[in-house]
Formats: sequence, C-alpha cells, structure tokens
Amino acid sequence: MERSGNIFSTLILTMVILVSGCASKEDLTNRQSQLFQTGIQQKQAVSGNLDVIEVQTQNGQVAITPNVVAYTPAQFDDPFEPVNRAIFSFNHVVYTWLLNPLAKSYTHLMPDPFESGVTQFFSNLREPLNAINHLLQANGTQSASSLGRFLINSTVGLLGLFDPADAWFGIEADKSTLNDTLTSWDISYGAYIVIPILGQSDVRNGLSTFTETTFAPITYLTESPQTQYIQGYDGFHDFSPRAKSYETLYQESDDPYEFFRNMYMQSVLRDKEFSEASDEPKSAADAGEKTEGQSK
Repeated sequence: MERSGNIFSTLILTMVILVSGCASKEDLTNRQSQLFQTGIQQKQAVSGNLDVIEVQTQNGQVAITPNVVAYTPAQFDDPFEPVNRAIFSFNHVVYTWLLNPLAKSYTHLMPDPFESGVTQFFSNLREPLNAINHLLQANGTQSASSLGRFLINSTVGLLGLFDPADAWFGIEADKSTLNDTLTSWDISYGAYIVIPILGQSDVRNGLSTFTETTFAPITYLTESPQTQYIQGYDGFHDFSPRAKSYETLYQESDDPYEFFRNMYMQSVLRDKEFSEASDEPKSAADAGEKTEGQSK
C-alpha cells in the first residue's frame, strides 16, 4: 500500500515538474497569457450569430471569438501538425484530469499575499538570466538594472519575496529571455510545435525554454532532487491561475487545436511586426543623420 502511494506521488511530481520549464517557461507563459489571462473573470455573451468570450483584464475588457481564426498558411508554419495534435490531445487529458483540479484547489487555498510573494520570489531568481540576455542584445544599461534588481531584492527584499528595487529605487522589471535574444538576432521562429505539458510553442522558443531551464540560477544553488522540486513548484504556481480560463476557451472553440495554435502564432507574428516597426524610426533617423553628414 505504501509502495503504491509512493508511485502515485512520484507520478504527480513528474507531471508538475514537466509543467514547469522553470525560468524561461515564463516566455511561453507570456504568449499563452493572451489566452489565459491571470485572474481573469469570464462570461459568455452573444453578438449576432457569434459566441464571444468577454475577458475582463487589468487593461479593460477584451472580447475573444472562439472560432477558428483566419490565417495565411504561408505565415503559420505547422509541418508537424499530426504529431502536434496528438500531443495537444495528451496535454488536454493531463490538464483536465490532473493539473486543472490541483490548480483550482491551490489557487482557492493560497492567500493572495503568499501568492504574490511566491511569484516575486521566482521572478527575482531569473534576474541574472535577464541580465545576460540584455547584454547579448547589446543593452548594457538594462543588463545592469537587472543585476541591480537581483542584488537589492535578494537582500533588502528578503530573498526576492518583495520588490524594493521598484518600490524604493524605481528600477522596474524588464524580463528578457533567450527567445528575445534570438529574435533580436533575426533568427526565425522555425515552426510551430506543441510541447508535452508545456503546450504551445515554436522551435526557437522551445530551445529558449529548455536552455534556460538547464542553466537557471536555481540549478547552481540546489542539488537534485531539490532542484526539480523547486522548478516543478515554480511551473505549477505559474500555471494555476490559468486553469479555469483554459477550460472555458477549449469548450467554446470549434477546433481547439487550431484556435490555440492560431492565437499563439498570431502573437508571434505581431511581436515580429512590432519589432520591425520599432526599428524603422531608428533606421530612418540613422539614414537622416548619415545624409546630413554627407551634405556637410
């Protein structure tokens, strides 16, 4: 009987660890949060003949139509669709029967101050990674700010449970991942993929996730299996607020796989367009300065 209990506990722990991806899983989370807003309130409304999910966020109300989003096949590269669909179905079973029930109980029992403290603690742990990625993007100022945040919050902020770097010194958080670095180097996202447990991703972002998980600061501060316990709890804590949102969006989608894929890939393309648009004024200014210098 005791052996069976140990096997069951090990199974749950394995699932929780897989859901983590630890530090750089936050990059996946940022994209998926367009679908699963933390702490959102949802209700279904009817607009004409379309079912609309109205999402109340801190930035106001957002309406999402859970029908398959139109897209250009050339833009959304999904060459692994058969495999991706199989993994997506597997993930849905795990979410429905294991992670979602655990997550709902966790968020219900966890006091808000403790939840905020845990979130801040893990955010602080990845500040060294933020600093490295900012440096790789030739952003020395922001890299120094990330290191400053880590030092201040790890000491004055009681191991990162609080954020005096922002509250007292005005040094705001600016997360940067390996995915951001590769994007700044004009490396393509590759192709859309679905990662077991972690969900929607792409080749570039998946590489970022597993690389930063391997070299996360926590791996140098603890030993196995404590490292896996901490990483697993980090991922589970981060996933928990989105459990209810996932269920609603899945149930209201005509084709859940295509809906989640299209929403994810649209965010990738929007980020790319935004980055290119942000570079245009700078390029134009540089060109203007060069022309002005030549005219002199």
